[in-house]
Amino acid sequence: MQETKDTIYGADTSEKQVEKSENSTNNSEVEYEWGKHPNSQKAIKKHQFPKGMSGNIMGRKPNFTNLKNQLLSLAEDEITNYRDEVMGTNKELVLKRIWRDARDGDMKKIQLLAWLGCLD
Repeated sequence: MQETKDTIYGADTSEKQVEKSENSTNNSEVEYEWGKHPNSQKAIKKHQFPKGMSGNIMGRKPNFTNLKNQLLSLAEDEITNYRDEVMGTNKELVLKRIWRDARDGDMKKIQLLAWLGCLD
């Protein structure tokens, strides 16, 4: 027995609806590579910088190696008081100052020592 379109889709279905429903079962979408779909390309273009303009306006982050080397060379200098008694090196005095300030209640210094694990 041969079925007609009327028996499958009903008598009141138009030919256009039949064609649409037949096409909807066929998957005719084009496969795009990752990031190559026209919609994603359109979304990306809004956020891209124009040609010749960098995204980092301030430029490369400065490198402080020279400053670091100079500070390290001063770290071992011994400091004396007004009686020429050696108080310690710059490095030792800074560390002692952090501990003294923490003892005196400076919350930032206490937090620093706690974060570094010195109060465990």
